[in-house]
Amino acid sequence: MTEQQESQVKPQPTAVVNNSKSRSGTVLGGVAILLALGLTGGLYLHGHQSAVTQQAELAQLKQQLASALSKIDQTSSKDAEQLATLDQTQQRLQGEMQGLQNRVLDLNDKRPNDWMLAESEYLVRMAGRKLWLEHDLISAITLLGNADERIRALNDPSLMPIRKALAEDIAKLKGMPRIDREGLTLKLAALEDQIELLPLSTVSMPEAKLEADQAVTANPDEWESNLKKNWVKFTENFVTIRRRDGAVEALLSPQQEIFLRENLKTKLLQAQISVYREQQALYEDSLDKAQRWLTQYFDTENSATRYMQGEIDKLKGEQIQIDYPEQFKTQAMLEQVLTERLQRILASN
Repeated sequence: MTEQQESQVKPQPTAVVNNSKSRSGTVLGGVAILLALGLTGGLYLHGHQSAVTQQAELAQLKQQLASALSKIDQTSSKDAEQLATLDQTQQRLQGEMQGLQNRVLDLNDKRPNDWMLAESEYLVRMAGRKLWLEHDLISAITLLGNADERIRALNDPSLMPIRKALAEDIAKLKGMPRIDREGLTLKLAALEDQIELLPLSTVSMPEAKLEADQAVTANPDEWESNLKKNWVKFTENFVTIRRRDGAVEALLSPQQEIFLRENLKTKLLQAQISVYREQQALYEDSLDKAQRWLTQYFDTENSATRYMQGEIDKLKGEQIQIDYPEQFKTQAMLEQVLTERLQRILASN
């Protein structure tokens, strides 16, 4: 075979190789297309499912929003109804208030003196409070006098019985005894301050009895007596016995002395409180106990003790309790007149 023939035979394998490459490329292309189609389908299915889910959630949100809007509309409707009711009530109350104001002005124009009469009744009630609750006699008399001035300024002859009753009430209060409470409490406080200076009673020893004369006589017949006297003189240098008649009171201990003085102060303080409360029985009982302790435990020969006993005697005679009237005659009369006048005014309207 010639070189030309060999050169013609060699290109044949190249054609075979090209054919195999073309087939493999076709297969790869098909696979790629299938993969692309599968991926596209998967993405489509996933997007479709997400869209369905979002549409369901959106529908639920729309339903909730509609429900909330419905509730808001109902609440707004109720609020509007309540506001309308409140407006009507306010208008009605304003009308009633205006009517009351007109009636008050009308009453004031018709009977202006009734207000001064009502003020007098108020002053009488205040006088009763001062008298019965605070036992302030002076203030009660002053308030009753002010009430009488109000009634006198009215210049109404029909009120003369009330002025007469007022004069009787004032005279009754002025006739009551005046208690100097401040003076009494100051005296008791001064005595209380002196308690620490009072001396306690001490042991009082009675005089010892003197023995008979122990002189020895020269009479031989009295040898027995002389022997006894000599024996007594000999022994009295060792032991001396003296007899005393009468009981000996024991002294108080320091702690008992403190308690005694504090208890005595407490009794005088109770007496001071009783003065303001007008408790006559407690006042007298406190002073009785204080005086009894002074006599029993303190030196009654001391001038300070005697002075305190005398002052307590004077204070015990003080009257600290007053029998006040249960009510004023004027009170009921004023209330009756005011009630009658008010009824006449209401009837005329």
